[in-house]
Amino acid sequence: MNGYDSLQKFEVPEIIHGLGAMGIAGQCAKRLGGERVLLVTDPGVIHAGWVDEAVGYLRAEGLKYVVYDNVVTNPRDFHVEEGARVYEKQECDVIVAVGGGSPIDTAKGIAILVSNHGCIHDYEGCNLVTQPVPPLVCIPTTAGTGADVTQMAVVTHSEKRMKMVILGRAIMPEISLIDPRLLQTESSELIAATGMDTLTHAIEAYVSSLSWTLTDPHAIHAIELVSEHLVHAARYKDIKSLDGMSIACLEAGIAFSNAILGAVHALAHPLGGFYDIHHGLANAILLPTVVRRNMEYSLDKYARIARAMGVDTNGMSLETAASSSLLAITKLIEDLGLPSRLSEFNVNPDDISLLADLAKDDMCMRTNPYCYSKDEIETLYREAL
Repeated sequence: MNGYDSLQKFEVPEIIHGLGAMGIAGQCAKRLGGERVLLVTDPGVIHAGWVDEAVGYLRAEGLKYVVYDNVVTNPRDFHVEEGARVYEKQECDVIVAVGGGSPIDTAKGIAILVSNHGCIHDYEGCNLVTQPVPPLVCIPTTAGTGADVTQMAVVTHSEKRMKMVILGRAIMPEISLIDPRLLQTESSELIAATGMDTLTHAIEAYVSSLSWTLTDPHAIHAIELVSEHLVHAARYKDIKSLDGMSIACLEAGIAFSNAILGAVHALAHPLGGFYDIHHGLANAILLPTVVRRNMEYSLDKYARIARAMGVDTNGMSLETAASSSLLAITKLIEDLGLPSRLSEFNVNPDDISLLADLAKDDMCMRTNPYCYSKDEIETLYREAL
């Protein structure tokens, strides 16, 4: 053991939050030395009108720009590579991502390739991005992924139909502009699904083997905010609830970027790769199953999660208090009207062995309170079918 084994690190980008935050997008890009912007987004965000607004702010600062919008849910490796070619052909020098996790992760992948070169598959794993990437400004339009404040990117390997996790300080955005207005054009279904992604991030970061003094408060506050605001945000889209969810997503992102995640994400990633299931929905289905199995390895933390979700645990045994977190999670999913079984997405039981192989080796499994074996993972999948 050397003198550095007990050191812990906490990474976070510059964060600007509030109504109208997107209005300084041009100023931020220019401050980072940008002259020609690659704006990464998707067709839905364009349709909502946010790209036109963002472009106006770039123009106001005299910046040139090109829009790359060939982005899909569970972003693909070939879209990342195509975006990198556009960046290089147009001689861009800064990237602005406007959208949810898919445009932001695509933007991170593009940034990796234009400075580190090669193939995006080369960077799966931890700290394999060695060269500085172009400055990245993120403007999230969902309150779910937290990708705008994390040092992680997830890209689908199209040939293998698997999700690759890329982790490293080099890919953390320079600036996140969090403007709750942008959440108003989300559908209620998407608010619910992305909100469950936020809750899963917060819970997994809190019980992670890498959680510590600086991550725990963010994780717990995110859980409190989701419990307070998510159902109302999905039903009514009022700005107070959407603002609460934007902060929840931010804090959950900060927490998991530094504490990493757990078995829910390890099991969800293969489902996204194989079946193209929306990541938030996969998490919502798997979360109760994993919590039920995880609980015995971290009773005190699950009891604290229950309290954060509004359960009065006074007088309860530790076991009962911990179990009440599962009841609170299940009720939230029911109140949101989200799917509860993998069979609703036609997941084939014959694929479970292969899915379990991928989940077992997923980076997120390493920081779960308990590392499940392949047989145990197969059982988890079957319980969620």
